Amino acid sequence: MEHTLVSAGDYLIESSCEHRVFEALLLTCVGVAIYDKVAEVGGLCHILLPDSPGPESSWQPKSYASSCLTLFVDDLLKNGAVLGRLEAVVAGGALGIPFSQYDLNLDIGGRTCECVYRFLKAKAIPVKKSETGGCFGMKISMNTATWQAEITPFFHPEDCAKPISKPTPQQIREAIVNARPIPQITIKLIRLMHGGNYDMQEIADEVSRDQVLSAKIISYCNSALISPLRKIDSIARATLLLGEIRLLEVVISSSLQDFFEKQEGGYSLLRGGLFRHALAVANLTKATARKIPGQDVQTAYTAGLLHDIGKIVLDQYVAETRPMFYCSPREGVADLISIEREAFATDHQKIGGELAAIWNLPENLGEAASLHHYPERAVINPELVHAVYIADLLASWFMAGVEIEKINTAKLAQRMERIGLDVAVIPEIVGSTPWHELMYI
Repeated sequence: MEHTLVSAGDYLIESSCEHRVFEALLLTCVGVAIYDKVAEVGGLCHILLPDSPGPESSWQPKSYASSCLTLFVDDLLKNGAVLGRLEAVVAGGALGIPFSQYDLNLDIGGRTCECVYRFLKAKAIPVKKSETGGCFGMKISMNTATWQAEITPFFHPEDCAKPISKPTPQQIREAIVNARPIPQITIKLIRLMHGGNYDMQEIADEVSRDQVLSAKIISYCNSALISPLRKIDSIARATLLLGEIRLLEVVISSSLQDFFEKQEGGYSLLRGGLFRHALAVANLTKATARKIPGQDVQTAYTAGLLHDIGKIVLDQYVAETRPMFYCSPREGVADLISIEREAFATDHQKIGGELAAIWNLPENLGEAASLHHYPERAVINPELVHAVYIADLLASWFMAGVEIEKINTAKLAQRMERIGLDVAVIPEIVGSTPWHELMYI
């Protein structure tokens, strides 16, 4: 049976009697399955936030409980469901581990759950099953053959008892030396972009010489998301359609897809998890950078995209020791960096900095890769590194279940204050991020 992942800020409906399993991976987000068994109509929505933080975020109504559920139920009724027969299952709204007082104060997941329950009560839709809150991520799935919804944890505590096989320092060193490099066209494009006065025609020519990359860009431009009036068949037309800045982002992202693409089993909790996380962080870093005077959004996007390059080296070893990354010997409260150091005597930040130097990436990008968990240590562009830290944290909340990430939030408010931001701006940053685009690149 086909399994379909419902992306953050979206919902899917089945009314054609086809048998599928809808799934949503949740931490802070809330998943709501609503169905009419008699009419055999139902669906699953994946909600990010309780309400839109302002007019500039209202263009993504499916991201918010206050607007998404109305659209969702209206579409169910249009597809043949009857309001009086609808039933619901609700999951998510967790805090995550490790968490701090700021997570408790923000309580985004809890407030989203409250909004969901208020809506369902107002519509007299009974909740047949509910698992919300807590500290751990979960998956909600709905089988359209049986109209049964299940809620399962990301991991099972008994897995933590499995023995850990630690690589030697020599094995780690050899893995760094032998790491597959970022594609040459990516490095060339990054250098052109960060050189300042780049020639867009020169970049278009470089992309056109790479047949695989050109095909990816043209396919993206012809996707349902872009939906042009006429088919795009060249990089020149893609430039006109997307504009220079967006084209550069799509080119850089697409050129790195194969670099990040891995089978599920290491850091990735599903196929392509590292790449999806990188895309989310890139977009969130750009959204954060827009609120910091003097920050270049293209640089921010690239820094977010490359922040986890060190995980490429450690991925094979994480696959062997992964239970430890779910729950540490300290009752699961350790963040990812602490767990990596315990397992490998190094971490993905340190390795990311080494790889950036080996590949001769711009120093500001190398700093972001090596210090995004400790942005206060940055000296080249501290604001950029802080933006990547914030984006990485938000991606771990709102893109839960795609890859392993545990970030300590104890210094969140302090770090945001360092770049002139208040934690109250987080919903606005999340709301201005194009979550619906992350499934297309």
